[in-house]
Amino acid sequence: MASGDLERALSKLRFDDQVIGYSLMTKQGRPFVSFSFPDDLFPRVKESIGLYKTDLRLMTIDTDMGLVVLAPVDENWILSVLYVPELQLGLAIAKTKNVLRMLEGVELPPPPEEFEEAAESNLEVLEEIGMQAASTDAASTTMAEPTPEPTSEPAAEVATPEAELKPSDFVAVTSTVPKKGESFSTALSLDSDLYAEMKNHYRNFGFDVLMLVDNTMTAGEIAESMFQPTERVIELLKWAASKRIVELPRAEGGGDEAAGRISGRFVKCPKYEGDLNKVDSSHLEIVKLCDGSRTTEEVAKAANVPTPRVVQILAKYRKFGMKIIGKRL
Repeated sequence: MASGDLERALSKLRFDDQVIGYSLMTKQGRPFVSFSFPDDLFPRVKESIGLYKTDLRLMTIDTDMGLVVLAPVDENWILSVLYVPELQLGLAIAKTKNVLRMLEGVELPPPPEEFEEAAESNLEVLEEIGMQAASTDAASTTMAEPTPEPTSEPAAEVATPEAELKPSDFVAVTSTVPKKGESFSTALSLDSDLYAEMKNHYRNFGFDVLMLVDNTMTAGEIAESMFQPTERVIELLKWAASKRIVELPRAEGGGDEAAGRISGRFVKCPKYEGDLNKVDSSHLEIVKLCDGSRTTEEVAKAANVPTPRVVQILAKYRKFGMKIIGKRL
């Protein structure tokens, strides 16, 4: 067991702006390692684990503090993650599954019989247990594997380097369906250079978009599910295509100019079609501005509030009549 692998996976949650806190818990619901996970939520999480422990799979719990996602790691451990209230359910589940993928193949030892609950130093405890187990396995090995004789192989052909791709080499419109490319998994790996490059250019936005790329969703559907402008999502996808993270249609002679002739200026505008009497008074001004004629950024500018605040309110009223409509300028 490499506790470093566990620590890298947990650090992905620690540095995610949409994660309030997380806890690695035992199958009995005892918190082993926690980071900013509210103590008030532990009883409710433990109750849910106890209720479904015989057949616990990935599940969610709606709380006043946000959305909690529970995910079994193996037969001994459960990961509990608290996300910000405005995060979409599908994105929260996708983020949690990505951390689970990082832990595939990592053998975590069972928790010790006695331990201090929710202590971050418990990661060191796991490492010690893992090292002891590894030492025992090594001691039980009596014969070493024979060293294979070196063989001479013909020299591999030197591949001609491919021309460097640019975002302008690709075209995407609202209806374009991005496909996963050859570097897709590498871009989602926390310790890869490609992930670091994407993080430097796009922060968490790039990762969030890629988590919704499933070979079926269009660029417009991805933008709508994230309450983000389609143009911003397309910009990210074209960059990702230039890095072979996703696959997009190639632009035939003209690059960005050709793409512009195809796509025009297509924008997404929030439109509230629900009952204004059910809108909280502190949100009313912003909701009234959501009449289908302004983009999210324009609503924020008109209300003199930060754009993330508008996005949060849009998410809150999505179930009560808030829609996103597209229009071409």
